[in-house]
Amino acid sequence: MSMVTVRVDDKLKKEASKIYKDLGLDMATAVRMFLIQSVRTRSLPFDVTLEKPAISDEEFLKMIEEKIPSKKVDFDNPVDVQEFFGDEDFSEYEEVFND
Repeated sequence: MSMVTVRVDDKLKKEASKIYKDLGLDMATAVRMFLIQSVRTRSLPFDVTLEKPAISDEEFLKMIEEKIPSKKVDFDNPVDVQEFFGDEDFSEYEEVFND
């Protein structure tokens, strides 16, 4: 059997040990569980992420909408369609849509 030695902050060890004790585990068992789960899943057994973004997705979308407003197009109105698509050439599709 191998031995693994890890250096951690005293406060971190104390806090983690308390949690593991409350769960009925000791530090060695908790670390062994971490390693077993890592091998089983071939990954870290938890999500690794950066800090949460300063704003939510909804706030971000609202900000984008304010900077670049969406244009609603009435596709039954030829003027709206022309303004939306501008000078794009869709002549190759005329047969498909003009049946």
